[in-house]
Amino acid sequence: MTDIDEVAPSRVAMPSADLKTLVSRAAIAALSALLVFSLFLRLMNYEMRKDEQLYVPPIRLLDHYRLYEDFFYNHPPGSAWLFNWIGATVGSNHLLFSGRLSVFLAWILFLAAIGGITYALTRSGLISWCVAALTVANDLFLTQTGMAATNNFLPLPFAFTGLGLFVLAARERHPKPFLIGVAGLCLSLAVAFKISAVAFIPPVAVAAFLLPRAYRFKDRILRVVAPLAAGGLVGGMPILIPLVSAPQRFLAHVAQYHTGPHLQYWRMTNAPGEDQALTLTEKLLLAQGIWFSAAGAVAISLLLALLLTAFQAPDGSGRERLFRIINGPLLVVAGALICSAAMSLLPTPSFPQYFAPPLICLPLGLALLFGSLAPETRKRLQPVVVAATLVVLAIEVPRLAQYIGTAARPDRWTVTRVHDAGVAISQRIAAARAEGKVATLSPIYPLEGGLEVYPELATGPFVYRTAAFTDHDLATWYTMTSPDLIAAMFDADPPGALLLGFDEVLERPMLDFARRNGYTPMTELGFKDRYGSPVLYLRPPQK
Repeated sequence: MTDIDEVAPSRVAMPSADLKTLVSRAAIAALSALLVFSLFLRLMNYEMRKDEQLYVPPIRLLDHYRLYEDFFYNHPPGSAWLFNWIGATVGSNHLLFSGRLSVFLAWILFLAAIGGITYALTRSGLISWCVAALTVANDLFLTQTGMAATNNFLPLPFAFTGLGLFVLAARERHPKPFLIGVAGLCLSLAVAFKISAVAFIPPVAVAAFLLPRAYRFKDRILRVVAPLAAGGLVGGMPILIPLVSAPQRFLAHVAQYHTGPHLQYWRMTNAPGEDQALTLTEKLLLAQGIWFSAAGAVAISLLLALLLTAFQAPDGSGRERLFRIINGPLLVVAGALICSAAMSLLPTPSFPQYFAPPLICLPLGLALLFGSLAPETRKRLQPVVVAATLVVLAIEVPRLAQYIGTAARPDRWTVTRVHDAGVAISQRIAAARAEGKVATLSPIYPLEGGLEVYPELATGPFVYRTAAFTDHDLATWYTMTSPDLIAAMFDADPPGALLLGFDEVLERPMLDFARRNGYTPMTELGFKDRYGSPVLYLRPPQK
């Protein structure tokens, strides 16, 4: 009887512990699915932004025109070709949906990379989940930076993966060259989406000559530097090909536009509704509000707490492990943080999305520091990390769950309404038998309806509005027109319709042309966006 009495409690306790673990995992899985689903709905419902008039049109334009040569595009080609490929792969004629879906897939890649790399560093599924959840709940990522179909979010998963894989390799005495090659590939792919991602390359390139310390210099060159460079060369092909084939045209679009006409436009004008920063003081204030938002402040606080905990280890083992990491992988992450933060402050003007790259260093720093602690210390701190994560999620619940109510009504999603608006415009033009291209500074709408637009206006107002600040030699590399020349372009090739109502100042010459030539206005189009209520001007019947 005594033996039975002693064994019975253990037989009861074990299923109870297993049940508790099972319930915890089920709760985390359910919450994860809800977060991802909320993220998807927010992407599909986020109101369309002006920048998307540049990034979304290539989904259709690239089927018939050449990038840079036939239409203006002032960024590396990665986002244009990715959006076009996703659109072709899913077979959808909903252009904004294809662009937003591409960003959602980038989110999935980002979260998978955070989870995988964090788990490799900490061996804790719960901590990996917390680090990923803190990223999802970041204010900046839940606004235009991570919600619009632009190139602002796309480089982040590749930069994080490249940096994370290199850090994992640098921790090994004999790292796998293949892993380092993939790290180089990802870092270069990030630059193919946005030039500012180049900030992550110098700290990794320098570290490749120094880590791992167990290698002789010759071995580092053969087993670290060479694979990193080879991967970087392959990943850089989307930029290298246009740069080599037409260097002047590529640099005119990607570099000279931003340092010339774009800069002059913002210095000379004051665009309403734009959250731009022109001076260093304004940039620092903008950066402060972004980097120290709820999620950012909590992540930084946890980083400091982990550092202090490691330094206060009573047996000195924590300090020893910490110094070993600081002298290697953590130093690489710190270098990436400094370089990306400095790069964020360079462009003028600066916009909120420019300050996103440094944020990817936070999850990697958290994983490295948490993984450096002794097992008993990790167990003691784990509830603190979980509690901090739940607090941030609670703060962001209203924003994250904003569009849950639209789950059963995809016809109300922004991506659907924009496409339907384009189809409605196409039907109005067909009914009026107004033949010709559609002239507008919001080309997504006619392109969604399968209509033809002017190549000079095919990617929105950006090159058009800077025409007065573009010198003649630079303008020869752009397919463009200007407010002074647009009437002559319309006289030579009259538009079948003009879609106006989004920018009173820039559209003035187009409106004057429509009125002067007897175009019929239609105001009841059944849609509007945050920039205005559109008016469709239809070409009068030809006699």
